[in-house]
Amino acid sequence: MNQVDLDIKGRVAIVTGGSKGIGLAAAEELGRAGVRLLLSARGESELTAAVDRLRDAGIDAVAHVADAARPGAVDGVYEAAIAAYGQVDIAVCVAGGGHGPLRTFSWEEWIRLYELNVLSAVALAMKCVPAMRERKWGRVLFVGSTAAREADPRWAAYGAAKAALLHTAKSLALAYAKDGVLTNCVHPGLTRTEGIVAGYQAQAERLGSTPEEVERRMLELQPIPAGRVGEAREIADAIAFLCSERASWIAGASLQVDGGTIRVTP
Repeated sequence: MNQVDLDIKGRVAIVTGGSKGIGLAAAEELGRAGVRLLLSARGESELTAAVDRLRDAGIDAVAHVADAARPGAVDGVYEAAIAAYGQVDIAVCVAGGGHGPLRTFSWEEWIRLYELNVLSAVALAMKCVPAMRERKWGRVLFVGSTAAREADPRWAAYGAAKAALLHTAKSLALAYAKDGVLTNCVHPGLTRTEGIVAGYQAQAERLGSTPEEVERRMLELQPIPAGRVGEAREIADAIAFLCSERASWIAGASLQVDGGTIRVTP
């Protein structure tokens, strides 16, 4: 099957949370389209392995170790991309995660998850936007969650943070789309990433079961209309499209990539 030409060959992208899961899958998809990449994550060994994997596939990529949730960290990420490639055209903000059940409310945990899921993304976007506006071309992509659209007390802090991220994506689109800087938000449903698989394994050990059985039970308790968990590459396909020239009239969109998990209308 021929790959659709995304018309972004030679562009430069920063991908935070790029060492594994959805971030690495997005980097691979963008790299196959000819995008030059700076990957950022907290763990040096995983990040180095991710960049080596991309380079082995013929993709131009460099690494920069940083905790995107720390104040000022994205300045270093941006400057590393400029040093390597001279510009930044695309910002893919994947760094995030967490839980934050309502029943165990913690002031510190809610702030931490807001910093990780919202402030890290907004800080990088606002670092990249001025030069994007000057060139009249830019893409900012936030990775949200179905938790932003559908409340669940088990994920209260995380869901509230992702809802704030969605609001911010719309604000960025309203502010800068006229300058060619398009911001959108992708909302993955349950996706089989390293973190999810580790959660399966931990739950299986507690129950004396298997990770496969844990996933099966989850799907029974909270069915996904498509009948299965998603794969990181499926989220990456949506990310790459929204970062491309093919999405030149899409701004402020909230795209669910979730197998039909969200059942309510917008």
